[in-house]
Amino acid sequence: MPIYEFRCETCGYIFERLQKVDDPWPPCPKCNSTQVFKLPSIFGFQDACGRRQEREKAVLKRARDYLLDGKVKEAQRFLKKAQEHLKTERLSRLSDALAQRKPQKGAYVSRTELVVTKKKAR
Repeated sequence: MPIYEFRCETCGYIFERLQKVDDPWPPCPKCNSTQVFKLPSIFGFQDACGRRQEREKAVLKRARDYLLDGKVKEAQRFLKKAQEHLKTERLSRLSDALAQRKPQKGAYVSRTELVVTKKKAR
């Protein structure tokens, strides 16, 4: 049984109820008014577009991490594998750009770190 949210038109109280789809709407628990209406639920559904964008973000973040560590070949291999499951234009453009890029020998990109120095008291 799903959980539904209701709002009382008389007092404005919002409450939840666990009930079947075909059950009548319950009265308000605060003022016992029968003038309630069901609120639309945001969590009741997910569209495929949102899920695809989340997966694309995760793939791009992992590819960026490979590139920050200087691992161009690993990023290329990861993107090629990711394109088999998730075909988007951003992934294909990044994969094409990485295919033209050659790794530098003897050099790597490292992540910057924050160095905090303590001032001496005089």
